[in-house]
Amino acid sequence: MPNLHAVFDAIERVLLWLFSLLFAALIGDVMLQVATRNLGIAVLWTLDVAQLLFSWCIFLGAAVGVRRGMHYVIEIFPEGMLKTNLVLKLFSDVAITVVALVMLVHGVEFVDIGTSMTVESLGISQFWYFLPIPLCGALILLFMIDIAFTDLVRLAAVMRGVPR
Repeated sequence: MPNLHAVFDAIERVLLWLFSLLFAALIGDVMLQVATRNLGIAVLWTLDVAQLLFSWCIFLGAAVGVRRGMHYVIEIFPEGMLKTNLVLKLFSDVAITVVALVMLVHGVEFVDIGTSMTVESLGISQFWYFLPIPLCGALILLFMIDIAFTDLVRLAAVMRGVPR
């Protein structure tokens, strides 16, 4: 699966690039919010832009976090209990997959609802606020293909007695 792994690496790089742009825009928007508030100027749209950018950053970051295994991990058993830890890791993979499926399925429902609502200050559909949810779910499911495959290969190797 090395070719597919390279594809996932490329997707991750694109997500990090997009995240960086969105985060920079979020910082700029919040700076504008603070500056205009201190000057007594009412700029109503900055709060909505900040919420939109924050949502995109959170969900893109969550997908990359899953890809990198950077979410919370609780180690119950010592490292020497490799088989047990790998089996627990597979249970974790299943749990992450279930959460991603929920995000994808129900996120699509939110997106559908959002298409009929408008953000007045920006003049855009709320579709853009809800789109990161199912997108994140889809990205996590995509990344889980690589993660679960790698974990299964590692478990199979350990079961055959092949060292780490």
